[in-house]
Amino acid sequence: MSLTSSSSSAVHRRALALPLIRCAGCKEKVRMFVSTTEKHDGWVFYKCQNHGVSCEFWRWELEYVQYLVENHYLVGDAAVDANGAAEERREQLLNAQELNYMKGSTSMSKKFVKRESGNVMTRQQAAALMKLGRELVMLIKIMLAVVLMLGVGALVLYMVKN
Repeated sequence: MSLTSSSSSAVHRRALALPLIRCAGCKEKVRMFVSTTEKHDGWVFYKCQNHGVSCEFWRWELEYVQYLVENHYLVGDAAVDANGAAEERREQLLNAQELNYMKGSTSMSKKFVKRESGNVMTRQQAAALMKLGRELVMLIKIMLAVVLMLGVGALVLYMVKN
């Protein structure tokens, strides 16, 4: 997990300012960070200044909001708004990750998926293959609909002539 955080990027990525509390365990201030790891790029997390030394307080943004609500740092409308914003933010990040994965980002394409035959393909190739499969299924459905319409048309013509 990267501990690097940019205040300007954090402000631009945040829709909501959450209170930075003192850690219940060691009384040090909890700080906000933005992850720059491949798996969680852009995700906001909160941790105690002593995390990894003498304290284990560490939460993703949504879990931090839930912690604040459970411990009455956020109440009423503020709690509802913060929880809704954090859930929406997580969904946006998950959607962005999925989109990035489906586009075959350079970093994700370096990871490999093992085929049954023992050969390997990149995730980008696997995603392209899945997309091709969906397009083929759609084409087959269209062809089936056309054949059915032609069959019904032929049946109608046959009935009209007899």
